[in-house]
Amino acid sequence: MPPLLSYAPEALLAKQWLQAYAYGPVFVPPLILSGTLCNVLLAYSSPTTSMKLLYGLAAAFTWIIMPFTLLYMEPGVNGAGKWKVERLLVDEDGDKRYMMKENEGWLPRVDRHTATGEARAWAEGVRMRDIVERWVVVNRWRFWVTALAMGVSAVATCNWGGLLW
Repeated sequence: MPPLLSYAPEALLAKQWLQAYAYGPVFVPPLILSGTLCNVLLAYSSPTTSMKLLYGLAAAFTWIIMPFTLLYMEPGVNGAGKWKVERLLVDEDGDKRYMMKENEGWLPRVDRHTATGEARAWAEGVRMRDIVERWVVVNRWRFWVTALAMGVSAVATCNWGGLLW
């Protein structure tokens, strides 16, 4: 995202962010579910308590990304991004080129508004660039939690140095 932040005009950045955001639901849930399930199965089948605990911890770290995304990111920075996109993508006549309905139900959709009133107000007062920068920072946290889960699972798998059991 940094090269996009440096050079893209606001409307183009809005299109680029929306495209990047829309890829998430395609590949993130299968990775989270498979990573969680694999670590749960490894924990269940492990011969020692320490391995069971480590794989269980890795499963928990992997799984925590889903509620974090659904309960924090979606009504916050993701929703603010979608709110801002709708306001930026207008044609020469002032008509909106990208319209979203309000989200219905508890499961968010890429093509529906999910922002809280606070997130919408924030989006109105900042540039798309500010929203994308915040989105990058929040996504980094998800990356580090995933890396931590992978590391914990690797420690259990490799029994590095025989220190654990």
